[in-house]
Amino acid sequence: MTTTMELPARTGSTKSATSPALTVTSVLDRLRAYAPGLPAYAPQIERTGRLPADVLDGLKATGLLRAALPPALGGVEMTVPEITRAVDLLAEGDASVAWCAAVALNAALAVVSLPEEVFTELFPDPDLITTTVLPPAGRAVRRGTGYLLSGRWTHGSGITHADRVMAGFLTPDGASRVAVFDAAHARVLDTWNTTGLRGTGSHDFVVADLFVPEHHTFALAPPGTRPEPLHLRSDNLALKLAGVPLGIGRSALKAAREILAAKASGRGADFAHAEALIGAADAYVYATLEDAWAAQAAGRAPERGTTALARQFAHRACREAVQLLYDAVGSAAVYTEHTPLDRCLRDVITASRHVASSEKILDEVGALRLGAGTPA
Repeated sequence: MTTTMELPARTGSTKSATSPALTVTSVLDRLRAYAPGLPAYAPQIERTGRLPADVLDGLKATGLLRAALPPALGGVEMTVPEITRAVDLLAEGDASVAWCAAVALNAALAVVSLPEEVFTELFPDPDLITTTVLPPAGRAVRRGTGYLLSGRWTHGSGITHADRVMAGFLTPDGASRVAVFDAAHARVLDTWNTTGLRGTGSHDFVVADLFVPEHHTFALAPPGTRPEPLHLRSDNLALKLAGVPLGIGRSALKAAREILAAKASGRGADFAHAEALIGAADAYVYATLEDAWAAQAAGRAPERGTTALARQFAHRACREAVQLLYDAVGSAAVYTEHTPLDRCLRDVITASRHVASSEKILDEVGALRLGAGTPA
């Protein structure tokens, strides 16, 4: 039987310490300073299955949550490769933090779909954290100037600490829209009982007959049909998840090196193989992202399916690399208080189950290359 979760009281958003003059360099520098402190929170994150308040405050202070917003709204307008590298840096510290940050960045989808005054009404603080579940699992009926929304959504990453929710639903005439509402209105169900990415708290959540004004809803337009900046395109926002396996892989590589060097175990070939896999995935992901970004900036369509293929390869290669390192370290890998290797393996396996990195991508891109099918 599924039960409702008891969550800590929401105290509202804590204003971050970010300055109005944020730049790409300053955000990345802050992340490099912030991420190394995250492993100290790993036991608490694993035990509670959510991100602690001080971790969230630190994340807001990096400025990353503003990465895809325009400067007029306090944003930074980082490129897709830069956003992916930011997620990558976070994942090296903690994969759950990186995953939740990547999902929260999807709040930028509302920027191109809502009038600026409505966006600022919904997001008065640009560092509010958003849970986004776009598939239209909800149903709505008309009520005056809006909708009565009901439904149950799955995989609500960050819902245990979110300030806002963006949830897909079907209107009475069958059209798909996205509703934006305060996360306090969602009832969180205790469903995220997993081994990996525990801190994402990706539980199911429900609302029943929640009134949502129509101007707090929007329809997702097909990519490229509006003149929005490239970093706000829905297809580009999906690309950043490639940073998660890369960061996990580097965390495992660092941990294994310390243990294997101390043991003089003779497993150097396995370590080198793992390093090569992670390095190859890194080069492939960022080369394809840079090529796609350059093509779009020049007004050309990027090659279809290539970034999806690179993302899927990153998950596969990093999963293989972490397993190699885990096996090379031997029994020491299971002691979670001494090494993150066990958590790295669980996290990368769970992350690779996401639709954005599924094996189906290989079928779709292969069919596309051979003259049939749809790009991933």
